[in-house]
This record gives sequence, C-alpha cells and structure tokens, in this order.
Amino acid sequence: MFEYELKRLNLSEKREQQVKLPYIAKDVETIRIMTEIFCHAHHDTKEGMCPECEDFYLYAVKRLACCPFGEKKPVCGSCKIHCFGKGYKEKAKEIMAFSGPRLILKHPYLSFRHLVALFRTAPDKPTAAKPRPTVAKKKK
Repeated sequence: MFEYELKRLNLSEKREQQVKLPYIAKDVETIRIMTEIFCHAHHDTKEGMCPECEDFYLYAVKRLACCPFGEKKPVCGSCKIHCFGKGYKEKAKEIMAFSGPRLILKHPYLSFRHLVALFRTAPDKPTAAKPRPTVAKKKK
C-alpha cells in the first residue's frame, strides 16, 4: 500500500501497523487489483481508478485496518462480523463477482491465495477487551 493512501485514511498508528501485516497487506493488494479491474472495464479508466471506485477501495482498506481478527481474518464472505455498510457491501459483491474470474488470468498467485483462504475457518467473534459495566436494576 502506498504511503499517501495511508495518510488519506487518517488511521491511528495501531491501525496503520495492522494494514502492514503480511496477510492484511496481501488482502489490500487483492482488493486494489480487483477494484482496478472492475473500474477499467466499467468506467473506462486507463490507469488508476475513478473517484467512485477509489472511494470504495479506501473504504475497504479502512475496514481491513479495523478488522478485529487481524492476521487470523477469514475471507469476508465467511466472516461472522460484517463490517461493510449496506451500499459498500453491495458494491463489494459486484466488484468481486466481476473481477474474481478475471483475477485468475491476471494474477494467478493472488487468486490461488484467495481460494486457499476460503477454507480458513472463521474464528469466534472477539470479545471486548474490557467488560462493559452492568446497570443494576432498581427495585420498586
């Protein structure tokens, strides 16, 4: 991931470090390439992405940076936590459905890696680091 993209996301240092973890960094690369494939085909861009696709890509990177599973992250489709907002979730499905088959030809390694990740078991939802305070019920 490019440094200027990280600066645009305005992430905390902890989240920046998570994006740089090897497994997450490959996911970021995969989503970037898939978004570019989609954008080039649907929005006639030659290089880079149109503003709409770039907005989606940056949103997806931010979601990856905030993923509570970190390196143990499953593929989004088998995850027990769905962190994409409704509009972005639909856009992600559209991009993945279009770009997935094309990714096999353009980047076979990333495609193979993603196929292997499909068989990764999704870990249980992480619990909060600090227990939430309970509210005592008032007696009448």
